[in-house]
Amino acid sequence: MAINKNVESALEAKRQLAKEAKHSRKSERITPIQLIEQNVQEYIVGQDVAIRRILTAIYRSLYFKSIKSNILVIGSSGVGKTETLKQIAKRLNIPYTEEDATKYTQEGYYGKSVEDMLINLIVASQYDLQKAQKGMIIIDEIDKKTGDEKGVSGAKVLKSLLKIIEGTKYKLDDCIFDTSQLIIVFCGAFDGLEKIRDKRLGQGQIGFRQYENKATLQNRFTKQDLVQYGMPEEFVGRIDTIVEMNKLQKEDLVQILKKSRLSIFKRYQRELRNMGISLRYNPKLLELIAGRSLHLDTGARELSNTVNYIFEDIIYNVMANPGSYSECRLFFEIVDDNTRYKLS
Repeated sequence: MAINKNVESALEAKRQLAKEAKHSRKSERITPIQLIEQNVQEYIVGQDVAIRRILTAIYRSLYFKSIKSNILVIGSSGVGKTETLKQIAKRLNIPYTEEDATKYTQEGYYGKSVEDMLINLIVASQYDLQKAQKGMIIIDEIDKKTGDEKGVSGAKVLKSLLKIIEGTKYKLDDCIFDTSQLIIVFCGAFDGLEKIRDKRLGQGQIGFRQYENKATLQNRFTKQDLVQYGMPEEFVGRIDTIVEMNKLQKEDLVQILKKSRLSIFKRYQRELRNMGISLRYNPKLLELIAGRSLHLDTGARELSNTVNYIFEDIIYNVMANPGSYSECRLFFEIVDDNTRYKLS
C-alpha cells in the first residue's frame, strides 16, 4: 500500500512537472505584442492608436481562451483597415480570408455563403481544420449592409451572420467547424456615423473636429451610435471592440511615401536602382504628390494611381533603351505632366 502511494505521488509530481513545462513552452511561444506593433507601424502610417487597439483585441482572443473577439473597424477608404489586419495576421501566422459583404444577399447567406467563408479559411490554412478554427475572417464593406437605404433585407443579412460570430459549431459537408475561437473583424466606412456621434455629444456640425487620440470612451463610437445608424441590436451586441481609424492628412500621405515599407514610390526607386539608375528629386515633390492624392479623398489608395502615372513614361523609355541610363531626375511638373523628367 505504501509503495502504491509512493508511486501515485511520483506520478502526480511527474504530471505536475509536465503541466508546468507545457505552460512554460506555451508562454515562450508568445511573441511580445510591442514587437508586432512596431513592425506593423513600419507599414501602416498615421494609425498608431488603432493598431494598438486592434492588436490588443487579437492577442486577447489568442491567449485568453475564454474570450472571443468580434471586432469592428471603422474608417474611410484608403486609411489602412484591411491592410492593418493582414499585416498583423501574417506576423502572428494566423490564417485569414478577406470577404466582401456587398456580394452577399439575404438568401445567399443562408447555408452556402457562410459555408464559403469557412471553406475559404480552411483553404488559407492549407486544409488544417484546427488551425482554421483559430483563424481570422475579415468582412469588408459591412456598412453597405446596414443603414436606412438597405432596409429590412440588409438587416436580415447581418442577423444571418450571427451563426458564425456567436461562437457555435457549424456543420460543413465533411467536418464540424467550431467558430468559438474565430477572430471575426468587420470593416466599413460608415459615412454619416460621425453625425450621430456629434449629436450624442451635443456638438453642432459647424467647424472642424477630430478625435485623433480617442482618449475617452465618450468620444468613441458607441454601440448605440451603430444601432441608430441602422445595425440590428442582436448584431451590435456581439461586437466587443469598436476601433476608429484616423482620416489621413497630407503629412500622413507624405510619410507613407517616405517611410512605409508599402510605399509605391520607394518600390519604383528600388527597382530603378536595381537596374543601375539612381532617382533624383527635390523632397518637396512628395508633398505635391500627397496634395494631389488628397483631393480625391481615397486616402493612401490614390497614392498608387498618382505615382504610377508619374513613372509611366519613365518605365517605357527605360524598357525601350535598356542599359542606356544611370540617372533619372524628376521635376515638380511631373505630377501634372509625366514627361517632365530627364534620363541620362
